[in-house]
Amino acid sequence: MNRLSLLKAALPMALVCGPLLAQDVVEIHGYTRAGVGRSSNGGEQVSFFMANTGGSPTGGPGYRLGNETDNYLELAVDVRAYEKGNTTFKLHFRPAFREYYQVRDASADAGGNVDNSKVANPNQQIWIREAWGEATGIFGTTGAFKDASIWAGRRFYMRQDLHMRDQWYWNNSGDGVGIENIDFGFLKFHYAYIQHDTGNLSSDWNNGAITGTVNPYSQWVGGGGHTIIGSHDLRVSDIKLWEGGSLTLGIQYNDARTKTGYEVSNSIQGSAPNKYVAGGNDNKGTQFNLILNQAGVLGGDNRVYASYGNGSTFWNWYNPDVATDNTWWHLMDIFYIKPAANLEMQGTIQYRKQTDKSMSVDGAGNYNHANTNTWISAGVRPVYFFTKHFSVAYEVGFDKLKFDNETEDRKLLKNTIALQWSPQASFWSRPVIRLFATRADWNKNANNWNKIGEGQFGTALQGMTFGAQIEAWW
Repeated sequence: MNRLSLLKAALPMALVCGPLLAQDVVEIHGYTRAGVGRSSNGGEQVSFFMANTGGSPTGGPGYRLGNETDNYLELAVDVRAYEKGNTTFKLHFRPAFREYYQVRDASADAGGNVDNSKVANPNQQIWIREAWGEATGIFGTTGAFKDASIWAGRRFYMRQDLHMRDQWYWNNSGDGVGIENIDFGFLKFHYAYIQHDTGNLSSDWNNGAITGTVNPYSQWVGGGGHTIIGSHDLRVSDIKLWEGGSLTLGIQYNDARTKTGYEVSNSIQGSAPNKYVAGGNDNKGTQFNLILNQAGVLGGDNRVYASYGNGSTFWNWYNPDVATDNTWWHLMDIFYIKPAANLEMQGTIQYRKQTDKSMSVDGAGNYNHANTNTWISAGVRPVYFFTKHFSVAYEVGFDKLKFDNETEDRKLLKNTIALQWSPQASFWSRPVIRLFATRADWNKNANNWNKIGEGQFGTALQGMTFGAQIEAWW
């Protein structure tokens, strides 16, 4: 991490923060990835993934090595605005920028206005991903609240990810307020209220591309900002179990509130039980989470994640306002190990089952019954280091998605090999420069919703991409 004195950052920080104390320090860190790629049929590089898998509605990028098709940059700025004794006030800012490969020529125009529309373009995006402040040491110097912090603003709230899929499996992020790190010795307690962003893009679900119009609020809840999703998040962490073993537990409750005059309730049709028709925006949701972490496993660690939920918690912060009447549970194991000299790897296996209990009525007046879908995924990325700076990575990942109203599973197998150069002989060493080749194979039913490879390969059931990428965090 780079530490800059106030003098070095005087002008930009004066614009951002105003006058600060002389001892204040600005810390800049971040994340970026960028690259170039082609497909075997001569087209642009695309991502191979299946919708309704992973941690977002579209499921991209799937197993991510050699499978990312965007230039992305996060710049995180942390400001120690005040520090005296045990008391500190800190500010955190994180602007992020994304450009998809399909609009690579945007550099010809500093505004990225490739279509001369002078309006927001879903293929070129700028966000304020974090803007929040925290205060620590304001409750005294003894007791459970000694190291507790209060915070407010927009932040990534204690999110948990699986790196090799870029899958944020526990991610209740958004605008909110909370208190964390109340330390009782044998555990720590945290509470947050998060008010979620709503979806703002109407997607093209036929080809996997992020296209469409920009809407003020999600089209699934009537638009116009009529519904707010408020989430109450309680967590206890750092529960020591045994040598190297720890436990984290959490419960999240989503409360949906709709502006007076815009309520659209779910309804019961007929007198028979279970004749339920979903059409409302009053959907709530509850989610229970558990993480069991074990350190010291073959030079690394192993994590078991279990979750059970219902209603609007299913897509977490991505689309918490989608009215879904469902129950689901998710079980996952993630490991990072060093099984031999010069060899490190990360792997995962996960199982998720979702039951959509809502019912709808077709044009003939018949009820469509509830359906269940099951997602199974397994993958591993071993990296072998030939020298301090040079390594070869191989990633294989398999996804299977089964709906009980379909006769055939949806299947996708993705393989990538990459030559890599990094500062250290470590799986986590960054920056890393890669040359990669990726092949994916899928069955016909995998194209049922979003086409695999964004439709790049037509009716074919396999495709290849190749290219180069840099990935870095600092």
